[in-house]
Amino acid sequence: MTPTNHQKHQAGRHLAVAHAMLHGYSAEIVGSHRYVEVNGLSAVVMLAGMGAWQIADVTDFISSGQERYILVDVTDAMTALYLVPGDELRKGVRERHESFLERVGGTRPRNPQSRHAAIEPAHVAQWRDHWSLFER
Repeated sequence: MTPTNHQKHQAGRHLAVAHAMLHGYSAEIVGSHRYVEVNGLSAVVMLAGMGAWQIADVTDFISSGQERYILVDVTDAMTALYLVPGDELRKGVRERHESFLERVGGTRPRNPQSRHAAIEPAHVAQWRDHWSLFER
């Protein structure tokens, strides 16, 4: 039986908590959706299983106020975690999206209604294993 997307995202939260604990931090899953707490600080967990983290609505993402993200990459059966400050992640997503729209004339060419964006590992490489994000 193939795992559902929901199950994969839940596994990402478990991986984030496990890695935090292995790095000496207290950690737990919070709620039933996307959140964990590390050292008492909340973070949204996003999972990439095919090389990039997908954002369904770039406008909603950019307007969120989340302070911390844990991006879990399980592509090719390797696990990598990127611990990114929310403002930095949103800034990068906004800049790349605006740059893309400028290159294509201001409107997505295949689907003008699409609000999709993606975060590639190269976009967040500097934040790999940046556990100090959870130090007080």
